[in-house]
Amino acid sequence: MDKRVEELIERGVAALEKLAQDEIEFQIEAKPPVCPHCNVINPNIRTESLAGAGPMAEHFSQVNCMHCYKVFYYVPLQVECVKTQAELRAVIEEKVRLGGFQRDSGTEHQREDSAA
Repeated sequence: MDKRVEELIERGVAALEKLAQDEIEFQIEAKPPVCPHCNVINPNIRTESLAGAGPMAEHFSQVNCMHCYKVFYYVPLQVECVKTQAELRAVIEEKVRLGGFQRDSGTEHQREDSAA
């Protein structure tokens, strides 16, 4: 093998090994929780608990919007796994705080680009 090609392969392998050791950080743009029918932001929803099994990454829920009473599907794109209800409450409170969402108090909050 040509000496130059061998050097390039060794450099490439070294670079890949270094990348494999580094933590990879990526960001996902979070979308607001909006009903796709009435465009109400963070509406109260109702869900039926269905028995089922499958990979966590493919989990979804069928929900009913309590504002327009239409059915839609909720797909969590960002996952946070906790061991206790106290940790769960802390995660939800932080999510609400960072997202600027308020719990539905009966008032209607619609997106400005609403076509409804």
